[in-house]
Amino acid sequence: MGRPLMVARDKWQQPLIIAGATAVIVVAIGPPLVATLGQLIGVGDALAPFATVQVWRLLVRSLLLAATVTALALAIGVPLGITFARARMPFQRLLFGAHVSILFLPPFLPTLGLFHLFGREGYLGGPLSAALLFSDLGCALALTITLLPAVTALTAIGARGVDASLEEAARIAGGPWRAAAFVVAPNAAPAIALAGVVVFALAFSELGVPMFLRTDVYPALVFSRLGGMDFAPGEAAAFALPLVVLAGALMWIEQRLAGGRAVAALGGGLRARAPLFAFHPVMLGFSVLAACASLAPVAALLAHGAENGGFVEASRWIGAAPFNSVLAASLAAALMTAAGAVLGVSLAWRGVTGVWFDRFTVLVFLLPSAILGIGVAIAWNHSATNWLYASVLVLVVAYVARYSALATRTVAAAIVQTPRSLDNAARTIGAGYLERLKLQFGIAPQALLGAFALTLVFSLRDLETAVLLYPPGGEPLTARIFTLEANGPPGVVSALAVLHVLITFGAIGLAWLTLGQGSRHD
Repeated sequence: MGRPLMVARDKWQQPLIIAGATAVIVVAIGPPLVATLGQLIGVGDALAPFATVQVWRLLVRSLLLAATVTALALAIGVPLGITFARARMPFQRLLFGAHVSILFLPPFLPTLGLFHLFGREGYLGGPLSAALLFSDLGCALALTITLLPAVTALTAIGARGVDASLEEAARIAGGPWRAAAFVVAPNAAPAIALAGVVVFALAFSELGVPMFLRTDVYPALVFSRLGGMDFAPGEAAAFALPLVVLAGALMWIEQRLAGGRAVAALGGGLRARAPLFAFHPVMLGFSVLAACASLAPVAALLAHGAENGGFVEASRWIGAAPFNSVLAASLAAALMTAAGAVLGVSLAWRGVTGVWFDRFTVLVFLLPSAILGIGVAIAWNHSATNWLYASVLVLVVAYVARYSALATRTVAAAIVQTPRSLDNAARTIGAGYLERLKLQFGIAPQALLGAFALTLVFSLRDLETAVLLYPPGGEPLTARIFTLEANGPPGVVSALAVLHVLITFGAIGLAWLTLGQGSRHD
């Protein structure tokens, strides 16, 4: 009697998991990839665009740029993350939040703030600083400032999840520095490896910062073939071939070095214990400097917008852009959270569907957005599907395709903290799959809210996808700021950038408060 009852009660488990994975792949991910492949097959000679040395030189240049940004971010972010996680200092959480906050903004916005700081007419600028900013090195430094918090945050979470007994034994035997170098950092390696892959992928695919700083990058070749008089989707698909190969290599590295271990490492990042390092002024100064480096560009945007009347004139230029941004991002985040609820649990428990879905969506996340832009435009730009392509839903589909991995892994990282024995106990008394899901999210309510908040802010920060695909009248705020920067009033551009910052920080703050209230009630 017991086993047939359990089987009957579990009848929704596998269908729901498969349905969630199928819905995301069939609706959001599959059509763009198939359309891009079809466009590539239709090209007479797919390798013809690579006959010039200039193309290869540009590809190598972009790879070197991404590698430089990744190396700088790891060199600074790993010790900074361990410092925030394991050192005692005043205002620790405030400094950490200030430093990480810039990660949730489109890199183009802090770069615009850096321009107002170090440009020729900037607050701290002059000819020398402007020449440095508008160079390959300046582009690398700007991207490092905006992506460094990813390494800091993931390292900090991984460092807080290290086994306390191992850390204490190493500290007693060799002191805190040896414990950090030989125990904390190696045990946080999966999270650090994940951070390195994410930073490399984001740096390589970034278009807004290089275009603003007049730096030629390879993904711009694909972007340029998707708009204006140069529209050539077949050639764009051909140029995307190296990007697909690169994304596949990054996914292999991520799965090899991190993969499921990264989920476990991130899921263990909530363990509280005594600090490893006592208070030291150098560590505090290091943390303050990191926080200031993140906040200074935002402060420059605020000052520039106020000085040039941008906030007064912003209402004439803003239109429905903020509403379009929030609507598209909210719908996409809700869909990703719903799918992540079942697929994240499957991934946490190493279910076959969850594991393979995670690998597939990580691959898509690592693909530059220009590739998704090609596929979405080709797949949905037809008379029968114009209802989707000509509405905000096209952005929703693109966001779901690119950021579903974030929702799945956020849920999985929260679920791995809950004992599997609770699920087994509920199963033995006849609880069905839906009842057990309710139990899991009752124990770890931060899973769903965290997944929604993270996918929401990443959808809000997306610039390249928005610029490529926004429908008539549906221009998001990121696209409005980017297009106005070239010929709009500078003060208004800064004011709109500050508005985007406020929307993003408001969403993060609301999620933070809700998570805090939930933890106090537990």
